[in-house]
Amino acid sequence: MSNNSDKVKEFYSNDIVFRFDKHKRIIFGVVIDSYEASSDVDEYHALQKGQIRVLWSNNSREQVWRQSKVRLINRSVIPGDIVRRLEKGKETQRGYCKETKQISTVQIVGTDKVIEHVASDRLHSVRPYDVDDAVCLGSQFGRIEAVEQMISMQSKCGSIVGVLTSINHDLDDYWLSKRNRISFDAYYPGQELVCIPSNFEQPHWVRKSKAMKRNIQARQRFTVQNVEDILIEIAWYNNTSGYSHITEISQEDMKKLKVLEHPSDTCLELAERRLLKLSSGDVLLKKKDWVRKLSVSYRPDTQKVRHIVSCNAKTAPRVPKIRSSSLLYPCIESEEDEWWTEEGEESDDNGSSSSHNTSASVSRKRHYPPKPRELVPGHTLPVEVICVESKITIVWQDGTEEKDVPSTQLYYSISLDDHEFFPGEWVISDTLKSEGEKYGVVQNVNYLERTASVKWFTYSENEKKPVDLLVNEMSVYDLKKHPKFIFRPGSIVKSKPAQDEKMGKVIDSCIEGHVKVQWLDSMEENCWPQNIELIPETAEYDFSDEESTDEDAACVSWETESIESYAGDLSDETVLQNMAARLDFVRNRIIYLKEAFKQHTITENFSFLKDLLLVYENSSYLDKLLGTSFFSLKSKHFQTLLMNAKEKAKALGIELRGRLFSSDNLCPSISKIKVAEKENINKMIKLENKINAQIEKKDGTPTTPLTPDSSEVSYMSQDNLCIELLSMLKMRMDLAYAEIISRIGGTQALSVLTKASENIPTPASCTPLPSCPTTPEETFSALSPLRPKFNEKTSNVENEPYTIIEDAPVMHHFYSSKFEPTDLQRFLKAVQREYKLLKESLPPGVWVRSYGNRIDLLSVMIRGPAKTPYEDGLFLFDIQLSPDYPRSPPLVHYISYSTERLNPNLYVEGKVCVSLLGTWMGRGTEVWGPKSTLLQLIVSIQGLILVSEPYYNEAGYEKQTDTQQGYENSRTYNELVILKLVQSMTEMLISPPEIFKREVYTHFAQNGQNLCDRLNKFCSETDPLIPEFPLLPVSKGLKLSLSTALNSFQDVLKEVVDDSVVAKPLSHV
Repeated sequence: MSNNSDKVKEFYSNDIVFRFDKHKRIIFGVVIDSYEASSDVDEYHALQKGQIRVLWSNNSREQVWRQSKVRLINRSVIPGDIVRRLEKGKETQRGYCKETKQISTVQIVGTDKVIEHVASDRLHSVRPYDVDDAVCLGSQFGRIEAVEQMISMQSKCGSIVGVLTSINHDLDDYWLSKRNRISFDAYYPGQELVCIPSNFEQPHWVRKSKAMKRNIQARQRFTVQNVEDILIEIAWYNNTSGYSHITEISQEDMKKLKVLEHPSDTCLELAERRLLKLSSGDVLLKKKDWVRKLSVSYRPDTQKVRHIVSCNAKTAPRVPKIRSSSLLYPCIESEEDEWWTEEGEESDDNGSSSSHNTSASVSRKRHYPPKPRELVPGHTLPVEVICVESKITIVWQDGTEEKDVPSTQLYYSISLDDHEFFPGEWVISDTLKSEGEKYGVVQNVNYLERTASVKWFTYSENEKKPVDLLVNEMSVYDLKKHPKFIFRPGSIVKSKPAQDEKMGKVIDSCIEGHVKVQWLDSMEENCWPQNIELIPETAEYDFSDEESTDEDAACVSWETESIESYAGDLSDETVLQNMAARLDFVRNRIIYLKEAFKQHTITENFSFLKDLLLVYENSSYLDKLLGTSFFSLKSKHFQTLLMNAKEKAKALGIELRGRLFSSDNLCPSISKIKVAEKENINKMIKLENKINAQIEKKDGTPTTPLTPDSSEVSYMSQDNLCIELLSMLKMRMDLAYAEIISRIGGTQALSVLTKASENIPTPASCTPLPSCPTTPEETFSALSPLRPKFNEKTSNVENEPYTIIEDAPVMHHFYSSKFEPTDLQRFLKAVQREYKLLKESLPPGVWVRSYGNRIDLLSVMIRGPAKTPYEDGLFLFDIQLSPDYPRSPPLVHYISYSTERLNPNLYVEGKVCVSLLGTWMGRGTEVWGPKSTLLQLIVSIQGLILVSEPYYNEAGYEKQTDTQQGYENSRTYNELVILKLVQSMTEMLISPPEIFKREVYTHFAQNGQNLCDRLNKFCSETDPLIPEFPLLPVSKGLKLSLSTALNSFQDVLKEVVDDSVVAKPLSHV
């Protein structure tokens, strides 16, 4: 092990660290969280700068320690990770991990024996199948979604029982429980478990002794006899629709299933349980001797300690080897040679650490050793990883390769930069858009100058291999990552076209243009990127709809806090308001889906039934938070629907698979644990998108949902299980919504409860979300009674800061969104107040337009503040007030003219991330309340988003302030902002918003040339203009790209701006 003595600048999760206790014994621990990566909102539990949260091997609870009091011994770096060195005052290049070699020390479970210098490839997972593992079955490829296991256990009294792992969660590993450590959910033959038999769910008793019957409620010790995988759910992947469906495979198919571990599963972690096949070369040490040896090596006063140790020959560690003959480890020979365990250690309470959960010191206990175990070469035993050291092979950006780099010398590269490229990476040109199948492979990168040497290729289906072209140097800002060729070390790929069992792992991507792949049969092959296809790492990503609407994004953006964060905080009105808003979103989706489902045959509806049932099941989170039982799985109504679903499916020849439709439907899902609220929102969005896509495919045009009395419904809703389930969901969600509103103290609860008490909800009286289709005529008629009666007439004065225009433009993002306020009088009063405030108090550089025929809509234009990278730029937003405004915040859509984000808080698809909108939460942030205003929101966007160092706007990145990585990343991000600002303003001049067209032209007629001159001065070689924000020195790459962008901007400016525009200066500067 390398003795890392350099001061570590940053710590990360899964770092392995060590310290010494008061007896000067070395203690290892794993970093759970660090200040830089911490996302704590709770002020009390938040880490301070220079602190880390560590789980020590001798303690069952996490503790907070100062970084200066611990030392780093290993950092988890896996193939494909982007890393760098940190050298004070020097910007260093990045590199990617090509290979990781891990050497570990392991302890044989149940003994006091450890083995040093065990290579990671000798340590195998205790589970043959795990979630997220890539699999293939013949020519089918996918990833495991869930695994169900049956474990057979035998007690000391001879009783034998079989239990399912998915529904029995109180099976604790015996040796971990003795140290008060959390058990894991991986089981293997020979493992010793402790549990209370009376708590078993659906046990299958093979043998049940009288002693077991007497003591069935007592905690007992079992030994695992057999572990059988009885069910595997796989998400199958294809190149057209991604992960399109999930199926369970048969026991016969399990035998044929080929598996590749997830790259992260091959990386060893502290306290991880693995299986080791013993070798005759393995050296056995007693753990206390091993600890003594390491304590001597790493202790600061090494020389003194070594002298003391060497004076006592009896303390020299005994080093037996495994012989080919049987070797039995005897029981404890004497009191002095007692089996050493971590319980004998005490926490180091010298003021350098603190813990939120302190406990009394654990007294030293005598632990009886396990049964004598036969240890022979070739025998496979469970072991626990107690220390790891990693050596990394790095390919740096300049093309050099460095081997055996200690992981402790490396830091993760944390950045928002999508223009960091590496040798062997595939790219396309951002400027040559008509090159067809032309693509490039990066040869090397000049990190400081932001340029890359690229070898270009062309490919045709008629050619067997690509044709290589010239190599040239380009600005990284003119390059984009190839959308399909994303092959990094550790990526899982399949052949293209698909061949049976042709699945493998990427070893490396080479600058010659091919990919080195190791197939399942361990054969390595150089493949052209056209002949392989990536199997995405997580199925969840591909299940999301790529073309989800912006309203969906706006609504989903309310998912800013996990469900767990509500525990104990339901007295906070703001939390309840946001929770109610998210629930209301789901309720309105249900109304829309209920009507849309009526347009499909009953067979088609069955394909969505499972998702709807899962929404009901997930909604139990509301019961847990509110203390209600609206969504009980034991509900007779719910159980009746399940029974009817199975019967009708059987009659129609439809197979409904999965646990929800098995006889064990009361059991919890075996899928990965997810935040139920977020999953419900995502499922409703996906269902709506799928239904809309089918309707458009059948009819050729988008279809407005039918009304309840539509004559086109060909069968009664009672005969449709989906509609019945949606009605039940709506009714119960109404009750839950009313409960939340009543806790807020609002007046809506009574009306909501009244509607919920009806047998069939009436969608016509509810408000569909913006994505629900309506026609403009319906919108106008719905809003006609809402026209405000203001004294002043609507105006159309050009360049005025605030103006009311008669008709809303059709191009307004929320134009087709139907709108009905929940409290008309309160809404009109709030709108009138807002109009007055906007007219009187708009800050300089802001223009607002509201509309006489749609008072719920507004358009806003904001000029980029001076002394920031956004200076002289224009930013456009469309706004729609919420139905219960001002209780809930408005919807805001950012109109982007760039293909890349100009700011971490402004998304290309239109999402605006700011605390007032509920789209971002953090300590000290302001949240929307009934007294919040649009002016407050506009000022927040102008002053908190369009800032001089926008890099730190990314959630959590503010902790990089005053760090080397933070400064470097902020400076390079500002380069990107300036370039993309010019490119997006060029696009705005070409296609300006109609409502602000005159203002846009006037602004750039007055400020366009100033913008160009200022940016050119930043790039001056001799005497550059020094900006008020980090930028200099400007890289060669930016100069190349910015020169082209400014020329295009000036050409367009000359075309669209004439002398008549200049004559009308902007009045709001």
